Formats: sequence, C-alpha cells, structure tokens
Amino acid sequence: MRHTHKISKYIKMKRVGLGSLAFPSSLSNDGACSSGTGSNESYERTPFVEPSPARATRKPALKQAKTNRGHSVFGNIVVYHESGLEQRVSSLLRTYRNIKTLMSQYPRVEYFDDEGIRHQHTFDYFVELTDGTRIGVAVKPSRKRDEMKDLLKRIRDNGITGVGTGGRRTTAVVDAIILVTEHEATYDLFENTYFILMSRSHHDDAEVRQLRNVLEKMPGQVRFGHLLLDCSSRRTRRTAIWRLIDLGFLQPVNLGRIDELSWLRAAQ
Repeated sequence: MRHTHKISKYIKMKRVGLGSLAFPSSLSNDGACSSGTGSNESYERTPFVEPSPARATRKPALKQAKTNRGHSVFGNIVVYHESGLEQRVSSLLRTYRNIKTLMSQYPRVEYFDDEGIRHQHTFDYFVELTDGTRIGVAVKPSRKRDEMKDLLKRIRDNGITGVGTGGRRTTAVVDAIILVTEHEATYDLFENTYFILMSRSHHDDAEVRQLRNVLEKMPGQVRFGHLLLDCSSRRTRRTAIWRLIDLGFLQPVNLGRIDELSWLRAAQ
C-alpha cells in the first residue's frame, strides 16, 4: 500500500472514530497479552499423513524460482498452481465451507473440433461439494474467455467425457464445468483468503463465543474496526472476526477487500 493510500485510509478511519487503530499508541491492546496460537479447546493431536497429489494427471514442480509455480495443501491433497491467477483461484476455493474435495490437474476430458478430430483438455481444478456435486474448474485470463467458452461448449457437447488410465472413457466425469478469470479471482478477494484461512488454526474459541454474544446485541451493520475497540486483545479479536466471517455468522455488506472500514452484518 502506498504512503498516500495509508494517509487517506487513516483520515477516513479517524473520521469514523477508528484513528487509534491506524497508529496504536501501545502494544498492550494489540495482542501483547495473547499468544495468537489458537485455542486448545478444539485442538487434537492427529497422526501426520503425507499429502499426495491424488488423481492429478500432471504433477508440476512444487516450487520453481522466478515463476509463480507452487502448491498448497487441502486435507491431505497437494494442490498445484502454475500462475498467480491459479494461486488466487485455489486459495478462494479453499475458503468455501461446502467443499469436500479439491484437486488440481484433474479431470482430463476429450472433445472434437470442427473437423471431427479428437482432442484432450485437462481442467486446472476439480471440486467436490459436500452434497456430492462435482465441478471441473478451468482457469484462464479474461482475454481468452471467448476461446474458452467455445472449448467448454465442445466438452459439454461430448458429454464431459473423462479420459482415465489406459484411455478408459467415463461419460459425465463431472456434473458441471466453469471458467474462472481474474474478474472473479480478484486480488482483493485473494487478500481476504489469507486471513480467513489463518483464522481456522489461530482463533481462540472463547473469544469467538464472546464476540458472537456481542454481535447478538448489535442490530444492523457494524464496521470491522468498531469490533476492535474496547477488547482485551485486538489481535485475538481480529482473528475471531475473521473466524466468524469464515463460519458465515458475519458477512461483508459489499464484495471486495475487507479492512477496518468495511461494514459487516450478522447472517440472517
């Protein structure tokens, strides 16, 4: 964030009574009394299971210098990304509460061109929802939208036929296929995912419960920053706010990056 943006944000925060959050005068109310390591109430030791690439039809390098190649882990599955856009998409997918399975480089499907020649395409991500719905996710820049829409139509026209080991064909290998571009996977939403995912392992259960009790007595909308006032630890409270957003108890009024000035409301 540029200095001019920081100053502009500070002015806006001061205008709504949140100036103390921009430049805190001490550490005593910003988490010094909190370990920030999460609650032990819900912590259970589980045996380590080495993540695997699952059904990925291709396995890119886990990390490569001077590129955006890398990986994350969802459950016990290694999820690859080969571009900044793919990284944003995979991070957004991991924040969705109703996702059961997330895999990369799957499924491989076939389609036919205008001359009837057979081709294959591998989806960037495979998602299975808790209700059993399976979705193939293609990730491409918006400049390739028309090209990809034509490709996805050809794949649908061929019954979304998957190509497995040994060339075995499976019709309707997924229930739906979608295209995601940078217009859906924005940098603002990507920044939110960091705090949402972090809150899952670093929240304090007691603080989350206390904040829920506070919200039940607050009708209408409230700014994110106002929830950080008059609390024993801003760090713990901030993580609790993100945890309630992750759980769906708190919802942002507007789509985009969430910060101290954002309006939030309790889910109906």
